[in-house]
Amino acid sequence: MVPVLVVFSQSHVDFRIPEFEAICSMLSIRVKNMNSINTENHMFVLHFENRLDVTKLLSRSILIKFAISLSVEAQSYEQLFHELKNKPEVIENYDVPDESFALRFFAIGRKKKLDSIERIKMFLEAVQFNHAPICLISPVNEFYLVEEYDHPTDENPRKIFFGKLWGEGRSELKTKYNLRERCYIGNTTMDPELSFIQVGFPMHLCSLIEHLKANLAMVQPGNLVFDPFVGTGGLILPAAEFGGYVMGTEINYQTARAKGRSSRQGVGERHESESIRANFEQYYTEARFQNDKLLSIVIADSSKHAIWSSNAKFDVIVADPPYGVREKARKTVKNKKSDANEDYIQYQQKEDYDLEAAFCDLLNLAAMALVMNGRVSFWYPVILEKYCSENLPTHPAMELLSNCEQPLTRKTSRRLLSYRKVREPIANEECEIRKTGVSHYRDCLFSSNKKENC
Repeated sequence: MVPVLVVFSQSHVDFRIPEFEAICSMLSIRVKNMNSINTENHMFVLHFENRLDVTKLLSRSILIKFAISLSVEAQSYEQLFHELKNKPEVIENYDVPDESFALRFFAIGRKKKLDSIERIKMFLEAVQFNHAPICLISPVNEFYLVEEYDHPTDENPRKIFFGKLWGEGRSELKTKYNLRERCYIGNTTMDPELSFIQVGFPMHLCSLIEHLKANLAMVQPGNLVFDPFVGTGGLILPAAEFGGYVMGTEINYQTARAKGRSSRQGVGERHESESIRANFEQYYTEARFQNDKLLSIVIADSSKHAIWSSNAKFDVIVADPPYGVREKARKTVKNKKSDANEDYIQYQQKEDYDLEAAFCDLLNLAAMALVMNGRVSFWYPVILEKYCSENLPTHPAMELLSNCEQPLTRKTSRRLLSYRKVREPIANEECEIRKTGVSHYRDCLFSSNKKENC
């Protein structure tokens, strides 16, 4: 077994275990002590069957910061230096003139900032590299000295780890796709880190996992991915990054065509250069994206399933439906005939879309339009006091695979739900929510009588 120190991000901890388990399931990675991972601590010594499994894990994970090949684990610096003295090969194997090195320091669990330079200086005085030159910018070998503290005010670490950097996770994607620099965003554009967690895995792993299944949205290269509430395209961007061909529907013409006032502070009207397509052109300039991944944005009502041919089938559906916080859910209805109006003309108009109906329609669409074993993944708001499993939408043709929580306020949260289509729906089968809750979400946030609604 290969001992590896895995350091996780401290954000979105509720998604940590589902993401890790999904990757291991998808890539057939075996970890001896996977059950030791929890949401309280942020670094774990894990034992992998082989070195390739570690590389595959890092190539997929958004929530892993980095991993080091663990050489020594100690409870004090005195013990650490003693262990390294008894294992001279740990340093000697890399102490050669033509291989530069760098030593990094990282501490977790400590509130007061530590002097990393002093720690590194102390280490190099006790453990010397006699031949390898130091290079801080692009070293051949990068070593880590990691301290773990039990309590923020502790003076001494509980454990100290030393080893060579194996690699980093894919957290650079959230920097690449950060909203501040993105060409076109809106009030409800999805946080890039969460959007990548939701949609799938990177393209460069396609040869390894072409025939495997994940338990989240699992966008594979060549998949047809659909977002029925596409907005500014915050979910279809990462789906395209992961190899999917993407399309969406949007009921709001101004959002779909990037018209009207900008969502950016201090900016007036949106510029003509802003659009969903402009976002794709901003990021996808590499050769692998020469074939356009953005197929179409259709201005349409997602609740009108009849717009789709019976032959229309999607591999993945991803969605972040509006729950009425920054944007209201809307749908189209035909105007009602008035007895007083003899010159009646029928036309479409918009009205509020009940949240319960919106999520039921979404799952009904998935049951109808997904391929067999296709996935749908969407965000679902809940009132904490009323939440129970019966609040969740169910459909006889769909199997719930994962349910991850992101806290929002003291009274509310939202859950990332993922379902798999297990069979074709039978006539008259529809989604149901056995115990209402989601329909009161907006009232809980904004009603003057919050106790009654929450």
